[in-house]
Amino acid sequence: MNLTDDWSTDTVRANGIDVHYYRTGTRDGPPVVLAHGFTDNGRCWSPLAADLADLGYDVVAPDARGHGRSSVPDTGNTAADRVDDLVGLIDALELSNPVLIGHSMGGTTAAWTAATHPDLPRGLVLEDPAGMLEDARETAPDDAVCGMRQQIRAWQDQSLEETMADIDREPELAEILATARTECSESIAEVIREGFSHPREAFAEVTCPTLILKADADPDAQADHRETAAALADGRLVHVDGAGHCVFRDRYDAAFGELAGFLDDLEFE
Repeated sequence: MNLTDDWSTDTVRANGIDVHYYRTGTRDGPPVVLAHGFTDNGRCWSPLAADLADLGYDVVAPDARGHGRSSVPDTGNTAADRVDDLVGLIDALELSNPVLIGHSMGGTTAAWTAATHPDLPRGLVLEDPAGMLEDARETAPDDAVCGMRQQIRAWQDQSLEETMADIDREPELAEILATARTECSESIAEVIREGFSHPREAFAEVTCPTLILKADADPDAQADHRETAAALADGRLVHVDGAGHCVFRDRYDAAFGELAGFLDDLEFE
């Protein structure tokens, strides 16, 4: 998929690495920064980014380290490293009080960015953040990392069409997601070693308005999620009916409606 004329792409030096990003929308509009999930890249936000651009936002979607066209550092695959990358990008682009939106791994990054830099974001939106996933893994960390490295090598060795065949999405989005997988470095497998830590500690430090769009779940899990979200000073959690981990991809209209209402309530200068 080629970028349309209303998209641009560039790289900044941030936190000692090259952070590649995509950008669309109105440059003098309110800034929104999109942090993608594990094995995705900035282009995987294309549907949401396009709609936010149509609403007049300045939308920036970076590739996380080891993903897409950003640098592949020899070391450093923790949430803290990704936070420093994201803050460095925001500083380099001189984005003032952006809204941070993060999915899965990117949700953890966005949450900890808001927690450790409380004066930076105007608002925070978390799409099924990794820290709130139920960790049911039975594989030892070393084995899980090894398995992920093997999976990434398999994606790189097979054709794009073969990778797309395993992705149950409409063809244009499936191509974007499949391409992102082939662009991943094996080094990102180390992200798995960090695990899915409970986000309560981060939430207790987040002061900006926050919306959590959570996958559908059984009543006991929903109650646990609400208890976790209660640590937020100004937060709202929505379980999106029928949605899985990729809330926007599974139930786009419902998720976007919640997001649009949240953004409307924020005060932009």
